[in-house]
Order: sequence, then structure tokens, then C-alpha cells
Amino acid sequence: MINNPINKLLDFNNKIVIVTGNEGNLGSKIEKFYLSLGCKVYGIDVIKKKSPNTFVGNVSNNEFVINLFKKIINKEKKIDIIINNAGKSYFTPFYKRTNKEIESTIETNITGIINVIKNYYLIHKKKKLRQCKIVNISSIYGLISPDLRIYKKGDNVNSEIYGATKAGVIQLTKYFASALAKNNIIVNAISPGGIVNAHHKKNFIKEYKRKVPLNRLGRTEDMLGALMYLTSKSCSYTTGQNIVIDGGLTCW
Repeated sequence: MINNPINKLLDFNNKIVIVTGNEGNLGSKIEKFYLSLGCKVYGIDVIKKKSPNTFVGNVSNNEFVINLFKKIINKEKKIDIIINNAGKSYFTPFYKRTNKEIESTIETNITGIINVIKNYYLIHKKKKLRQCKIVNISSIYGLISPDLRIYKKGDNVNSEIYGATKAGVIQLTKYFASALAKNNIIVNAISPGGIVNAHHKKNFIKEYKRKVPLNRLGRTEDMLGALMYLTSKSCSYTTGQNIVIDGGLTCW
């Protein structure tokens, strides 16, 4: 039998994966995806719903992140993949934005990623760990602004501070890709477009689809191919990149 080289490149069996925000809609599906590939997944979330391997805490808490990495490394001796998925947004109008909402969004979407990456780097360097693949989940709203014309009263409009932090995620990705390359740590980002969920109203879906060349909202499954590539052995010369998965919305 001829060995298929693709099997080696896409072998995830026994990989140790961390998914932040793993109890949410997107994070839970990312967790299930890696479990289906034979990985062992540890989650980080502010709540615990289903996953038995969820550490309950906030990634914006530096001490919590430090202790979490110590526990995982002491048990597993390695971390192969980190998915920085935890995110926060508010949907109140920008002119009603409070400082508390601004600070809370920045703490989760920016400070949280910095805490995770810097503390992984410190333990990676100390323990002389092998290669790690990091993927930060950004958004198309880190690249463009929402088209406010398609929203009606009662719709959830992505906030100005959410978009600003997601733009920051893309820049953090580039910075850490450059800073950590010598440590064999690969860092990339994924920016999904609108992902369908139960909160979307029919009128919004209709208007949003008109803006998308592929004429639909995204599904979580649309992200999995990019995640598989960016965290596989085949991703050995791709770092600092942001893959946009939006059905073509940003190509107009």
C-alpha cells in the first residue's frame, strides 16, 4: 500500500488544543471539530455548560491564564494548537456606549488574546516546547464597517468598539507572527462574515444576502477548512495572515 502524504499533513491525532470561548455557539463547534479529529481539547470560558474540560475564568485575568497553562503543561507536556475565539460585543447604539462596555470589550477581545499568547510564549520558551499553531478569530468588521442601512429597529448592530477590537486582532496577529517566528510559533487569523444564528430576523437575512456574492450568510462549517489548514502540518510557511471567509462580501 502506498502511503498518502496528505494523511501525515492532516494527522491531528493526540494533538493538545486550547479553545477560548468554547462554550459559545462558534467555540462549541470548533471544539467538537477538533475532538472529531482525535485531539484532546481544553476550553476556557466564563461559564461552563457542556464541556468537561472547560476551565472557568476570564482570559483578561492574567493570573488565571498563567495558572491554566501551568496545569495543562504539567499534565500534557505540550500544547499544539491554540484558538483564540473568546469575544464580546454590545449592541446598544454608539451614542449610548458606556466606558464600562468599552473596557469590557477591549479586555476580552484584545487583552485576552495578549494574555494567552504572551503566557504561552513564556512557558514555551522555558520548557523548550515544540511548534505551536495559533489562530485568532477576528471578523470582517475588523476590515469594514457594518452597512447600517440593512438594519431595522431591534436588530443587533455590531458596535464600533467591536469592530475596532477586531481590527486590533488582525494587527496583533501580524505582530506576534513576526515576534514569535524564531520560536517556531505560527500565528494566523480568520475573519468570518455574518454567521447565521437564531437571533437573525428574516428581513436582515434577506438584506445581508443581497450584499454577498454567494447569496447567503455563513455557517460555522465554512470556517473548518481554514482552521484545519492553519493548524495542520501543511501550514509551515504561512504566518501573519488573515483569511477572510465571507462569501465574497468584502470583494465588492
